[in-house]
Amino acid sequence: MKFSEIPEGEGVKGEIDGRNVAAFKATETELLLFENSCTHMNCPTDWNKEDKTWDCPCHGSRFYAYGSVINGPATEPLQQLDFRVENDEIILF
Repeated sequence: MKFSEIPEGEGVKGEIDGRNVAAFKATETELLLFENSCTHMNCPTDWNKEDKTWDCPCHGSRFYAYGSVINGPATEPLQQLDFRVENDEIILF
């Protein structure tokens, strides 16, 4: 996944090193990276472009772009991942 291909203010789903990830580019230089797995029952989330949220299609949990819970049944935020950007590539630790 390339840092430059994520639009500012948007979220994208993808895969890095075989892991499903959800990435939100808050600003031109600020990126948040999450395990793309709802903390309720591990379903993958989808980016809701209109509301700028991560939504779980399985049981209705919703998360803010920054990963915190809007409504459940999930009670824990999305799991944030540690990474670095090297030559435009996002690399997990």
